Amino acid sequence: MKAIKKDKTGSVLIQHKDIEFWMDVWHDSDDGYVTEWNKYIFFTNCEKDMQIKEFQESADNFDKATEIAIEYYINN
Repeated sequence: MKAIKKDKTGSVLIQHKDIEFWMDVWHDSDDGYVTEWNKYIFFTNCEKDMQIKEFQESADNFDKATEIAIEYYINN
């Protein structure tokens, strides 16, 4: 898993194997850096959407993607 780029809103594009997905990242004065998945609408007839949905359902994937996204957000 690796970060590819950050857009002007602070979202970070992450690649894992053959899928890419965005994580929203921002800094909150109370909570520090906060992340959340950018994609939350999935079309059941779209194979890529279903791959992303399955990936996002894992807490371990969220933790790893969060770590990568925040590091990239801070350093880029």
